[in-house]
Amino acid sequence: MKFAMFDIFDIRQERGILQREQQPLGSDSFTLVWVRFGQTAYRVAGQPMACRKNDLLLIPAGLPAAELRGAGTIRESVVVRFSPADAATVRLLPILARRAPLRWVTHMPELLLEKLLYIVEQWTARDRYFSVMCAALLTELMVTVSREVDEGEKAPSSIHHIEVMKRYVDDHYRGKITKHELGACIGVSPNYAASLFRKVTGMTISDYVHRRRMKTALYLLQHSRLTAQDISDHLGYSDPSYFNRIFKRITGKLPSDAIAERERLE
Repeated sequence: MKFAMFDIFDIRQERGILQREQQPLGSDSFTLVWVRFGQTAYRVAGQPMACRKNDLLLIPAGLPAAELRGAGTIRESVVVRFSPADAATVRLLPILARRAPLRWVTHMPELLLEKLLYIVEQWTARDRYFSVMCAALLTELMVTVSREVDEGEKAPSSIHHIEVMKRYVDDHYRGKITKHELGACIGVSPNYAASLFRKVTGMTISDYVHRRRMKTALYLLQHSRLTAQDISDHLGYSDPSYFNRIFKRITGKLPSDAIAERERLE
């Protein structure tokens, strides 16, 4: 059994305004683009394509492609150039057998962002076995995307329910949030709310709440003088060691690492 499903050639984050008229993406490999912010414009096999926030673009190998400079458009995206390790990988993931580019609006941006930023971090740091780690992370990412594409577009009512539940979490994430509260806020049963949330976002309600809290925790650790204990209490964690474990699982580092990084930059 082959260990790695992908050979990765390049991973990078693109930020700001494209300075050149166009930036070739390369046609000798697959290119996966995820737009985190702003808008990007591409020419793929001679055809223009526009991507906006939370869009995924998968360009098959063999198609010449380039990012085009917009009219002062500020964008942030992650670009991964890769090839399947063998024909078995293509059979297992049918989206890789497509001959035309795939543009997809993801409804699980938080989950994909976490996976992509971790891939970028591993590729940039280039610690021992980084290539194996990146290939494993890309495999997990492509499986997640394939499942979402296979399920097809979600009903507008489902997307609306998800947005309402996310807003509720954003307003109440420091406290305890359960499926009962989220079900009540969209007028459905608790079990249906939990099932819908997981189906559309790829995360449980608990996972999403933890990620929302850790987003705030990371910002406070990087931009304030609060201690990890202070932040743990602020976010509703009575056990600091549990807060540390959740922070490590989601961000890939300990709170003390984030504080050390901040102090190095000061």
